[in-house]
Order: sequence, then structure tokens, then C-alpha cells
Amino acid sequence: MGVRSRSRKALLQARYGAEVNSRSLSANLEDIRRFLADPDLGVGIPFEIEDWNWVSDLARAILENKAEIDERLEDVLENWTVDRLSLVTRLILEQALGEMYYFHPLTPVPVAINEAIELAKVFDADETPGFVNSVLDKIAKTGNSDDPPQGK
Repeated sequence: MGVRSRSRKALLQARYGAEVNSRSLSANLEDIRRFLADPDLGVGIPFEIEDWNWVSDLARAILENKAEIDERLEDVLENWTVDRLSLVTRLILEQALGEMYYFHPLTPVPVAINEAIELAKVFDADETPGFVNSVLDKIAKTGNSDDPPQGK
């Protein structure tokens, strides 16, 4: 697993933690960072500072643009609302859209979609990867003139 994939996974776990344990995202990220850095725990390889900065920047982009991200989701969800999505599905979709539209440098659409699908395979129900793919693909294809330039 590449460092960016690991970074996305760590961010998703921290965002999930923040939703369920009522602690801040930064506190949850710091816990993950500490766990990965503790050689006695043996739970992973520590991230380099550059990688943590990438995670922090993406987290900030998602938080600052959450209303717009959720609006993009609402625009394409059929017979669903953002509130009806499972927590993990919503977080995965928000994270992918954060990378596709609000993060600098922007993540190419195919990469963001593929990474979201991989997160869904690991953290969500069997049917979720297809749902995530469908929603993100629809958003990518129905972009408007306010969207940043991307290879769609």
C-alpha cells in the first residue's frame, strides 16, 4: 500500500473517530500518528512529516468546504439524502470530493475515485464500492463551469 493510500486510510479513521467519539479531528489524527510512531505497539510504519502535512491539508480542505461537498452529493443522489448514507459511506464520498475539487494540488478524478472505492472495500459493506463509484463518476461527469479544470 502506497503512502497516499495509507494517508487516506488514516484520515478516514480519524474522521470516523471524530464523528463517534466527540473529540476533534486533530485529536483523533494525533492519536493515529502516535500509534503509528510507537514501535512497541507495532501497528504500522510512522508517516514522514510531509505525509502528515498532506493529511492535515486534506482534512482542512474537507472541513472548510463540507457544505459545498455535501451539496454536490445531494445534487446527484437519487432516492437518497446525505443524512441517510451510512457514516462510513458519507465520509468516503466527502473525502474523495475534497481531493477532486478543494485540495491543492487537486487529485486527478480517476485516482480519487479509485482510492475511494478501495476505502469502501476495506471499511464498508460489499455493495458500497459500486455505489461510491457510481456517485463519484456522476459528479465528475456533471461538473459545472465553477469546477476546477480536471481530466474527466
